[in-house]
Amino acid sequence: MIQSLKNEDDAKKLLNFSVKMARSMLSYGAEVYRVEDTINRIYKSFDNIKAANTLVTYNFVIVSFVYNDINYTTMRRIILGNRNLEKISLINDLSRKIVTEGWSIDYSYKKLREIKVTKEYNPWLVIFLLALSGPFFSIMFGGTFKDSIYSFLIMGLEGAFLSFATKYKLMDLMQNFFGALLVTVLVEFSTNFFTIYNPSSIVIAGIMPLVPGVQITNCVRDFMAGDYISGMIGVQSAVFTSIAIALGVILGLKIV
Repeated sequence: MIQSLKNEDDAKKLLNFSVKMARSMLSYGAEVYRVEDTINRIYKSFDNIKAANTLVTYNFVIVSFVYNDINYTTMRRIILGNRNLEKISLINDLSRKIVTEGWSIDYSYKKLREIKVTKEYNPWLVIFLLALSGPFFSIMFGGTFKDSIYSFLIMGLEGAFLSFATKYKLMDLMQNFFGALLVTVLVEFSTNFFTIYNPSSIVIAGIMPLVPGVQITNCVRDFMAGDYISGMIGVQSAVFTSIAIALGVILGLKIV
């Protein structure tokens, strides 16, 4: 549905709305190309906007367009938050409604705020599901059935730690470091009191939730799309995350 901006106030509202939408999508874990495509599609739905551009990396987002021969540009710094695929899907749906049904900017603002405060999954449910994945990873990496039981318990403790760290906004690198350290210490300490046939399988299962798999996938997609700067930033972040995990495991082995 083709829309039109009525005045400069509408242009400013659209500019602020679009940059907030882009920032929200990226902070929830959306790919760079998806964010740029979403904002550009919204701009194209307005017939009196020209030269619309969106530049997104994992550190910042810049949006710009021309209305009535005036260039409107704004930028926001990005602070990556917890990945939330549900909220990304809701924002995608919101963008489609703006384009196809012509939702007003004010109404879209209201919907975006509702998405932002959408209640997330119960932390205890997340911890349980994370613990439930432990036995499968343990068996996958060579553990026995008995090892999988220990993996369930240790993964549950790790999940509780990650939930606590997320609640109090501990840095991602520190979360990964202490998460890997906790798992390694618990596994190696448990071997002194219980019969664990393959401790390494439990350690590997414990660090699987810490591995930046989504980020690496997004980086590959960015490289394929020609977004080399975003891809390099993402790769560097994934490398530092991997180093933090490795240091946590090494220190855990040294301690025990």
